[in-house]
Amino acid sequence: MAADGHARLATLLDDLKSVLEEERRTLLSGIPAKLQIVTRRKLDLADAIEQETKPGTTAMTDLNQLRALARYNRENSVICGAILRHMTGALDQLRQRDLHRSYREDGSEQNPPSGRLVGAA
Repeated sequence: MAADGHARLATLLDDLKSVLEEERRTLLSGIPAKLQIVTRRKLDLADAIEQETKPGTTAMTDLNQLRALARYNRENSVICGAILRHMTGALDQLRQRDLHRSYREDGSEQNPPSGRLVGAA
């Protein structure tokens, strides 16, 4: 039973490594919709690892493997932080610009579109 638990934990940690690598690729690709899917998988794996490592249920795992995974996760969080700072800076710059004259402060159109279709005869 203990060997079974250790094998299951090893499999979960291998899966976590794959998810962290996928998370990194997704962060660098700039596709936010996919990031939500990867994050959900990561959270599900974290729950499964937590269940597998309850005291008395499994033997200690390789600490070096855990350190490597923790470091990879921290590196991903650094990338997330950089993306967030970049996006915040870009939004701040956009907020400083004057709105186009056809829009009001609330973003609604000052000159609503005419009922005429573009290119209509």
